[in-house]
Amino acid sequence: MLGSLDDLRYLEAFERLGSATAAGRDLGVAASTVYRRIAALEQAVGFVCLERGRGITTAGRELAALARTTGASLAGIARRARDRREEVRGTITVTTIDGFGPLLVAPIAALAAAFPLLRVDVHISDAGLSVRKGQAEIGLGLLADPPNTLVGRKLFPVQFGVFGTRALAAEPEHARWLVLGAPLHTTWLGQWEREHVPRDRIAFATPSRRLLVDLTAAGVGLNLMPARLAAEHPELVELKQFRAAAAALTRPAWILTHPDLRKDARVSAVMKTLARHLAQPEG
Repeated sequence: MLGSLDDLRYLEAFERLGSATAAGRDLGVAASTVYRRIAALEQAVGFVCLERGRGITTAGRELAALARTTGASLAGIARRARDRREEVRGTITVTTIDGFGPLLVAPIAALAAAFPLLRVDVHISDAGLSVRKGQAEIGLGLLADPPNTLVGRKLFPVQFGVFGTRALAAEPEHARWLVLGAPLHTTWLGQWEREHVPRDRIAFATPSRRLLVDLTAAGVGLNLMPARLAAEHPELVELKQFRAAAAALTRPAWILTHPDLRKDARVSAVMKTLARHLAQPEG
């Protein structure tokens, strides 16, 4: 089998130009290199391609023709890839929630590397820009049932649990709590906290999910948080006595856009990259 398509170039140049000297001049190498690379090609394919004094064999001519076809195909693939890369340009706005911030690092890094002409603006807010109103091209969030006016895909289930440091988890009856502050205290997660967290044991409230996670990891208090965020902090453990009560909070994460934007090169590139990094594998 061929170890490298590169050896085909030397055979193709010899067949096209008629001599090792001309082929070497075309490829920028010595004639001896042309002979050496053709010999390596012959060893790889198992038949003679060039007979000294007689020229290219019939099998060699067929292989040279394949080299030209392959080269044209590879060039076409590279050209189309380059065109797609340059097509993805301009600015695109993604709106998401605070807790998804850490999950966006890898996909945004991949987008920056793959599409140098693309700018991604990420708006983080639980009550932020609207995809339906055209304020953002892509939305990433928790939705039990996405609106039928948008299209997209389900990424992964977001499961919640109560987490704290090992020291606090060992004595939960004495631990204080960290909860969502206004305006998020009225959301479905805030409702759970109102039902399960004693008011006289609340140490801190904020609408920032990232701050809540960091304070929980610092040992300030217990907190209801997505298990995927808690997994980033090995110092945190789940208080399993709250698992049953928190199970009903599970929501799927969705990535959504407006149907009219599905074929937009920017939208397609960003949605595919986000899905590739965030979607939970089947099975």
